[in-house]
Amino acid sequence: MAAAALTTAEDYEGDYDLDDDFDDEENDCTCNSETVLGDTIDYSHRNLSTLDPNELLSLVKNPNRVKNFQLNSNMLLTIPPQIEQFQSLITIELSNNQLVQLPTELSLLNNLKNLYLKNNSLDDFSLPKELQLLKQLEVINLGGNRLKQFPYQLFQMINLKEIYLGSNQIAFLPDLFHSLTKVEVLYLGGNHIGNVPDSIGYMRSLVVLNLSGNRLRTLPRSISRLNRLKSLSLHNNQFSALPPDIIRLDLQELSLRNNPLVVRFVRDLTYDVPTLKELAGRTIKLHKVRYDDQSIPKSLIEYLNAAKSCLNPKCKGVYFESCHKNIKFVDFCGKFYLPLLQFLCSPACTSTPTFQMTSSDSDDNTDGIPTKDMSSKFKKVLLG
Repeated sequence: MAAAALTTAEDYEGDYDLDDDFDDEENDCTCNSETVLGDTIDYSHRNLSTLDPNELLSLVKNPNRVKNFQLNSNMLLTIPPQIEQFQSLITIELSNNQLVQLPTELSLLNNLKNLYLKNNSLDDFSLPKELQLLKQLEVINLGGNRLKQFPYQLFQMINLKEIYLGSNQIAFLPDLFHSLTKVEVLYLGGNHIGNVPDSIGYMRSLVVLNLSGNRLRTLPRSISRLNRLKSLSLHNNQFSALPPDIIRLDLQELSLRNNPLVVRFVRDLTYDVPTLKELAGRTIKLHKVRYDDQSIPKSLIEYLNAAKSCLNPKCKGVYFESCHKNIKFVDFCGKFYLPLLQFLCSPACTSTPTFQMTSSDSDDNTDGIPTKDMSSKFKKVLLG
């Protein structure tokens, strides 16, 4: 496809909490005793457009005791710089606001581990350079914003485990992923990405990789080094082929729907059911029933004489108009494989798998790949 396919909420459900985007009641913005509960400040769902730092600090006697700050589902454009006084913060929830800028002081929260910023209006200039100082950060969610670049600050956050950047406008990925060795979840679905850099192969801790809804045509061979990868989402892209080395992955889920690769694969599997006339003709030829112009019309004799033999050497059947087309890759001097088109009497006569991992270079051969049954390699393959 020429552009990323239209997506639905279910394609990016991991990047959104659709159930807490709205609140039926308009809460009073005035703070009360219920705002602070233990080590948590909850200002969520209050339709706040601004946050009064004086009011906040008067309510919280000891800012260093606060570990969780819930500010999601408001109308905030930014947060006050006084946020730096909450040095014990571990989690800040700012999703579903109207944020256009983050304060530099946010980077001074040395204990921060979880930063949720999804569904805002943040762009490439909204994130301060100093954000890279959040060395303890483990989870960052920037999905549903207006980013056109992968935030470079993230490459300096060496303890990141989960990165969510779905539903932005990112078109390019820098070749700097070698620093993200602890990341387990990388969500990049719903962007405009056209290429995945080789350095993705250094993300050895990666378990979930979502690249759906982009403009990808291929993947780097280095992806085969992601030994812990279990879920790979590639649907709604432009893949016409996959690298042979992908078979090295011990995937549990591979999503491929809405790609040229799958469209062609499904189309090639289409098999027109033989007519009753053809079935009768096959039976006559298979059992060598005698016939002549005294017993059947001349037109049927010509029809029966036009029978073609199935190319499967183990099959003695024939076909007339209805046949199964099969691509067979034939080894050519051990150097590369040539695709040859076979005409078989039925799909059951397929002598070799339609899909084979092939290579065009001797260095790319897959001799070292265990010849496991594909069903044991990929537990769940989503084609449509």
